[in-house]
Amino acid sequence: MAVLDQVLSITDPVKLRKLLIQYVVEHPNDKQNIINVIDKYPQSVAFWEGNIGEPFETNPYKWSDIYYHNLQIRLMNNFSKEKFLHTLDVAEYIEKHQSELLSESRNEKIKLYGNTMGFIMIGGVIVFVVVVVLMVFYFKNRYA
Repeated sequence: MAVLDQVLSITDPVKLRKLLIQYVVEHPNDKQNIINVIDKYPQSVAFWEGNIGEPFETNPYKWSDIYYHNLQIRLMNNFSKEKFLHTLDVAEYIEKHQSELLSESRNEKIKLYGNTMGFIMIGGVIVFVVVVVLMVFYFKNRYA
């Protein structure tokens, strides 16, 4: 909590917002403590902006690292209390389910894109052409 008190003692609002977001990233399970400390400070009322922008993703199964990073960017552009609390929720969820998210991505079927798919297709075409040429020569020599 001492680190959070040091962060909240900063008077520059832009720097304070950046450090609060960084604190959430480093302490994702400290949600209740963060909320309690922020609500105690009198500057917190004027510190928040009105919430603008896209609606939040409410389905936790769609919360990913990418969504979390995009939410942090949105929070820097519009530092609303609603967005900050949602960021805390997402950070806590990702921290608790990180091992599940990693295991799901490892069990995902292999997807082939780009150069790998190109090499496979070229190899398939070459094998097909060789088989057709061999069959033509085989039948030509057998029935000639």
